[in-house]
Amino acid sequence: ATAAALHLETAIPNFLIHEHHTYAIKKWNRELCIQDPQPVNGFFQVSEAPGIGIELNDEIVMRSQRVEIK
Repeated sequence: ATAAALHLETAIPNFLIHEHHTYAIKKWNRELCIQDPQPVNGFFQVSEAPGIGIELNDEIVMRSQRVEIK
């Protein structure tokens, strides 16, 4: 969600403040993606990678609880 929000915010000329939720700094949340956008000195660096610049960490996804619906 952070990566998608950052890309949208960079397209808004008068955008001012991005709120960063405390869940975004928790270990269990940070390890889910290979990239981990976090602010440095109060500022984010927006990825120039394809898409929104985030890849899921397959190892973490496979360890996560899953529900199969038939």
